[in-house]
Amino acid sequence: MNNMKSKVKPVGPGKDLQKLSLSIGNFIRYWGFRRVHGAIWTQLYLSKTPLSCTDLTKRLGLSKALISPALEELSQYKLIQETPAPNEKIKMYKAAEDINEVIRHVLETREAKMLKQITKDFSAFNQSEGKSDSLDEKRVKTLGEMIFSANLMLQIMLSHNDLLNMPQELDK
Repeated sequence: MNNMKSKVKPVGPGKDLQKLSLSIGNFIRYWGFRRVHGAIWTQLYLSKTPLSCTDLTKRLGLSKALISPALEELSQYKLIQETPAPNEKIKMYKAAEDINEVIRHVLETREAKMLKQITKDFSAFNQSEGKSDSLDEKRVKTLGEMIFSANLMLQIMLSHNDLLNMPQELDK
């Protein structure tokens, strides 16, 4: 669903929030999530009150079939959480409050696992095929350095308590 188009074109209040939500959705795709995840998260994060799947379909102009499974996936990553609802038939959601903890959790559960697998696969490759005559030895070495650097950067990020202020700390 790379080209997630809204079925409803809101006018007036809500139009710019919908556009912002979908833009953040585009950005979050680079982290391996789908655009709908970012759009839903933005709506929930900025809302003063919890929202239901129906609320989100209206606000984003997207189908319940697209939003409902995305809510479950966001809950699994602890980006959002279910909250008490007015009745048993409706599920209400809000964004996790601590953005630092959300980012840390995603880095630990997704990126760290991916980098661990990449490191393992590169090591196996380097031992078995890394010295092949058909491969550029300098580029093999550079690829290894890139993987090492990515692991190091992730460790540095996870060592900081306040990820949102990390850029300001590094700028000092």
